[in-house]
Amino acid sequence: MKVKHSEKVIKKANNLLMMNYEAEKIFTDAHDIVNDNNLKSFFRELAFERNEFIRALRKETIKLGEKPQNFEGLNKLSRAYYIFWKNLRPLLKEDYTPELLDQICNIKEWSIDNYNDLLQELNLSLSLCKLLAEQRDLLHSKMNSIKIDSIKVKETLEV
Repeated sequence: MKVKHSEKVIKKANNLLMMNYEAEKIFTDAHDIVNDNNLKSFFRELAFERNEFIRALRKETIKLGEKPQNFEGLNKLSRAYYIFWKNLRPLLKEDYTPELLDQICNIKEWSIDNYNDLLQELNLSLSLCKLLAEQRDLLHSKMNSIKIDSIKVKETLEV
């Protein structure tokens, strides 16, 4: 027997799917804009990570007995997406690496906040809770690595 989960949990899970879809789109579009091969590889890796998150979250939502929303070809994106893209796009063209890394950290912080919001809900299934915590912790770990890289880049530019 499948347990019906609260509409609030399902809505937040779908919001998390959309947020990951939007982050993947940002990173894919960034990959297409930058010329530097290291940055291309970096953005490809970030987009792939989000794609994996999406697939795992969709699978978990289906296990809960719900149908996850499909965001492919989505015409309406969130306000947060447009703000991040507006701030990130000019940095891609100018290759401002420290500021670029700071914007990537902002996107990761946005993501972590969304994960924490869902993790605070009561009656999450153990498997969903575990998946969310793993993805959130991976985002946090990579964000800290990016912050360290950003500091190193800033120090090199100052010398």
